[in-house]
Amino acid sequence: MRYLIIGNSAAGVSAAETIRGLDKSGQIDIISDERYPAYARCLTSYYLAGQMSDEQMMIRNADFYARNKIILNTGQKATGIDAAARVVRTDNGHVYSYDKLLIATGASPVIPDIPGAEMKGVFGLRTLDDAKGIAACAGQGGHAVVMGGGFVSLKAAYALLKAGLRVTCIVSSGQILSQMLDREAARILGDLLISHGLDIKFYADAAEIAGESIDGVMTAHSVKLTTGETIPADVVIIGKGVTPNTGFLSGSGIDTDRGILVNEHLETTVPDIYAAGDVAQALDILTGQRSINAIWPNAAEQGTAAGRNMAGSPVVYEGSLGMNSADFFGLSTIAAGNPKAEGDEYEVVKLFPGCNIYRRLVFKGDNLIGYIMVGKTARAGILTSLIREKVPLGSAKNELKQGHIRQRLVW
Repeated sequence: MRYLIIGNSAAGVSAAETIRGLDKSGQIDIISDERYPAYARCLTSYYLAGQMSDEQMMIRNADFYARNKIILNTGQKATGIDAAARVVRTDNGHVYSYDKLLIATGASPVIPDIPGAEMKGVFGLRTLDDAKGIAACAGQGGHAVVMGGGFVSLKAAYALLKAGLRVTCIVSSGQILSQMLDREAARILGDLLISHGLDIKFYADAAEIAGESIDGVMTAHSVKLTTGETIPADVVIIGKGVTPNTGFLSGSGIDTDRGILVNEHLETTVPDIYAAGDVAQALDILTGQRSINAIWPNAAEQGTAAGRNMAGSPVVYEGSLGMNSADFFGLSTIAAGNPKAEGDEYEVVKLFPGCNIYRRLVFKGDNLIGYIMVGKTARAGILTSLIREKVPLGSAKNELKQGHIRQRLVW
């Protein structure tokens, strides 16, 4: 059996590891457009802050590929799939045959269509090379501009603050983390970041990245805002969301929406081709619809499930749950499920507002469907389990509404 995996991050590596555990003799090839063994992309902000070394970024031991008889093909980007011929072509002319194929190509930063976005010194923060490039441009005491107010943007801003830079964050709306947090939680977190030196420009967007020629290369030096203000920038980080890497699928017959549409076995609309991770549009536990919940644990879980199905040990993927967490200057924040739901169909309970401890609980009938926790987050896992398992709360609902969380899930 020939197994081919496109992508060498959480989903791809988990799938390869699972396949090898079930099939000791099949050939496993991984194609990666990067030059590194598998590393933790979710830790790039820690790397940028100088808290992680190259070695600490790796998610498997150095002998992982050899020990599991996995062939890692680095520096190659998939350019097309011929499903009839069962081959994948790459940008360096290689052609890989497969019996079972997994697409785990992840997602890439959305680069806005503004003048100067292609200059040296402008980055996304998605890969280890991004982090290394940012670090090379961002000397201590310099200026950094971060475009966007989501988790990736704020983690980048936090890392640069820790590294000694002056950082400005440009947010088009009136609050940070608007996709996951309500205004109260966002205010608490924003006030903390501002108190540590982060400059946040609300209701603003970048109109242009200006630069100058250095050694014949146009290099960013400032960002002009739609408000008319100009901000100096030795480095610019764009965190305006991501888009799944599906561009090479044209003509493959694989159906896509936002990402690659997969069934309960994580198989695409083309037999023997699977998808997992940030590129896969799979079942959402809460909504029952197919969506992308792009976080590392979901990608790893999907990779494991896809690997089992590819290797002939069928399993149904039960679905993912949206969740994000961060820790800024010792203040933990976590949100999961559908934490911003409002209206007559939902009951929203807010606890401990007005201080640096805050909790928002969202109920639909007798079920918890979402939460936000700022400050004390140690028992967030219990709330996540309640959502994931769709536990009818009964009398325990009042305990949660009063701020009590039991140690064990015994209702």
